[in-house]
Amino acid sequence: MSIVPILHLSSIRCGCTSDQIGKDAGEIISRGGSLSVCTDAIRQFKMSLSACCLLSVVGCAQVDQRRVTPELPGQTTAPTKTPLTVRPAVHRQKAAKTSVGSLDRVNTVAYADEGQQSSSSFADHLERIALQPVEMNTVEARLESFSDLVAADVSQASAENVYTLDQLEQLALTNNPAIVAAGATATKAAGLRNQVGTRPNPTLGYFGQQLADENTDQHGVFLEQEFVRGNKLELNREVLGHTMSAQRWEMQTQRYRVLTDVRVRFYEAVAAQRRADATRNFETVARRGVQVAMERQQAEEGNLIEVLQAQTLLSEIMLAAEQAEVEYRGAWQDLAAVAGLPEAAPARLVDGPATEKTPRDWQAAYDQILSESPELSAANALVCEKYALLKRQRVQMVPNLTGQFGAGYDNATDSGMINLEFSAPIPVWNQNSGNISAAYAEYTRALEDVKRIEQSIKSRLARTAQAFDSALAAVTKYEQEIIPQTQKSLDLSEEAYRAGELEFLQVLVVRRSFFESAIRLIAAEGNLAQANAQVEGLLLTGGLDAPSDYTDGDGIRGVSFGGQ
Repeated sequence: MSIVPILHLSSIRCGCTSDQIGKDAGEIISRGGSLSVCTDAIRQFKMSLSACCLLSVVGCAQVDQRRVTPELPGQTTAPTKTPLTVRPAVHRQKAAKTSVGSLDRVNTVAYADEGQQSSSSFADHLERIALQPVEMNTVEARLESFSDLVAADVSQASAENVYTLDQLEQLALTNNPAIVAAGATATKAAGLRNQVGTRPNPTLGYFGQQLADENTDQHGVFLEQEFVRGNKLELNREVLGHTMSAQRWEMQTQRYRVLTDVRVRFYEAVAAQRRADATRNFETVARRGVQVAMERQQAEEGNLIEVLQAQTLLSEIMLAAEQAEVEYRGAWQDLAAVAGLPEAAPARLVDGPATEKTPRDWQAAYDQILSESPELSAANALVCEKYALLKRQRVQMVPNLTGQFGAGYDNATDSGMINLEFSAPIPVWNQNSGNISAAYAEYTRALEDVKRIEQSIKSRLARTAQAFDSALAAVTKYEQEIIPQTQKSLDLSEEAYRAGELEFLQVLVVRRSFFESAIRLIAAEGNLAQANAQVEGLLLTGGLDAPSDYTDGDGIRGVSFGGQ
C-alpha cells in the first residue's frame, strides 16, 4: 500500500474555520477513528485537539516524527594538527536536516492511504499544501545549537590585512633594529681584527747639526722603522679573530631571539584571536538564550530565575569577549613592535605550523640545545679570545727593535755621511706581570661563564618543559575527554530541552560548562605552542634587547709598539 504525504505539522495552522474543524472531528468520532495519535502529538508538539482531528479526517494511521537535530561536531573545535588554528567562517549546509536554521521547522509528516485521501476533497486540499512547511514561532524552535557557533570563527579582515607566521618572521628579520645593530658590531670586529695586525709606519725625518758654525754644518735625512718582535701583531689578530667570531655568534643569537619572540607573540595573539572569535559566537547564542528565557516567562512557561540566569551568562560572556579583544589588541601591538610593522590596527593572523602533541625527551632536547645554541658558541669563542689574549700578554715583554738609517752631507769635509742606529728597551723593571695576571683572570672568568650559560639553559629548559608538559596534558585531556563529554552533554541537553524533558536552567548550566571548556582548550593550545616555540628557538628571547658588544677597540695594537 503506497502512502502519500498529507500534512506538515507546521502547516496544521491552516485557514480552516472552527465550524469545519468541528464538523471533521465529529465525522472522525462517528467513524470510530482513534485519537491516540492525536494525544501523542499533543504531548510532544503542543498541538491543539482540533489540529489532531484534522489528521484523523484523512485516515491518519501514524505520525512520522522527523524533527531535525543539528549536527554538532563530534570532535573538539580545536584543530587536530595545529595548536592554534584560525579557521574561516564555517558555511553551514543548506539541507534542512543539517542547517541550524532548520530548527525553526519541525519536519513531521502525516501519511494516509491513497484510497482514503482520493475520496476526500478536503484531503486533496491538504495534499496540495503538504510540501509547504510553515515557520514555527515557538520558543523551542528558536533554540540555537551552541556548539555549532563555537566551530565558526568570525573572519572580519580583508585579504590585505592577513598575516602568516612566515611573513612576520621575514619582516622581523628585515626590520628588527637589534639584528642590524648586531651585524654592525660584527662588521666593527672584522675591521678591528684587520687593524690590530698592521705593522707600524716608518718615520721619515730631517736632521741638521752645527748649524751655527758656518761651513761646518751637517745636513741629512733619516728613515726610522720599528720592528715588532714576539709575534705580537699575529697574536693581536688571533685575539680579535675570536672576538669577531663571538660577534657573529651574537648576531646569530639575536636572530634566534627575534624569531622566538615573534613566534611566541604570534601564538599568543592567535590564541587571543581565537578566544575573541569564540566569545563573540558564544555571545550570539547567549543573547538568543536571554530572548528565549524572556519569551518563556511571558508565555508563563518559565520564570524570572531563568531570565536572570540567562542574563548573567550573557554578561559573563560579554565580559570575556571584551577581555579577549583587549588581550588580542595588546598581543598584536607587541607582535607588531617586535616584527617592525608600521600598522597600528590589529590584523587577522593565519595559524602557523602544527605543534606535535607528543611528549618530548628533555634530556635529548637539552643536548641538542647545547650543540646548536649560538649563545653558548659565542661564550666558547670568548674563551678562545681570552686564552689568545693571555698568550699575547706573555710575549709583551719581548722588546721591539727600532732601526734608523740616515744619510747627509758634511760641509766641513765637503763629503757625504751615512748614519745607522738600532735601539731596544731593556725589560728590567716592567715585565708585564700585571697584565698577564689580569688576562689569566679573564680567561678563568670566560670558562666559568660557559658553565653559567649551560646551567642557565638547563634552568630555562626546566621551566619551559614544565609549561610544555602541563599544556600538553591539558590539551590531551580536553581533546580526548572533556570536550567530547561536554559536547555530548550539550547535544543531549538541547535535544531533551526541545522534547520538553529538561528545564531551561539545566541547559544554561551545560552551555556554561561547554563555553568554559572550549576557552580553556584554546588557552592550553596557545600555551603549548608558545612553549614549543621557545624550545625550537633554543630558549633565546629578548628580540629588542641591545646585542652584546665584545670588542674593546684597537688598544691592543698600541701596546704592541714601544715594548712597554
